[in-house]
Amino acid sequence: CMKKGFTVTEILITVVVFALLLGFTVPKFLMLVHKAQEGSTKHKLVKVRSAIAAYYGEHQGTYPTDDLTSLVPAYIEEIPQAIIPGFTPSSHVSTGNYESAFTKTGGWAYVSDPSDPRYGDFFVNTDKEDSYGKAWNTH
Repeated sequence: CMKKGFTVTEILITVVVFALLLGFTVPKFLMLVHKAQEGSTKHKLVKVRSAIAAYYGEHQGTYPTDDLTSLVPAYIEEIPQAIIPGFTPSSHVSTGNYESAFTKTGGWAYVSDPSDPRYGDFFVNTDKEDSYGKAWNTH
């Protein structure tokens, strides 16, 4: 008389196979999520830079000297959040000359000081690298 059901060995093999499959797929999925967030932040960077360029064009070649709130809502709906691994998502814009704007604390950095040679530069406020090995603040 044969018993119905699975043996302990069959169940164990099934669990091991599922664990291996999860071990290979979860990291890939997390990397895809990470790259999607990077792509989104890079797109937002371009969007804000376009708004700054439009402002520059309409203000006789001067950039905003504030934390970019002057761009809202005429040039951009809102300052978007920068999503950078290792930092809380933030739409905060650090301002001033390059040294004071580049606090490396996440969010955005904007050189709002007209006497700074980098006046008008807008970048991601971290010195960390993206998944391609390029420093975020050089995008």
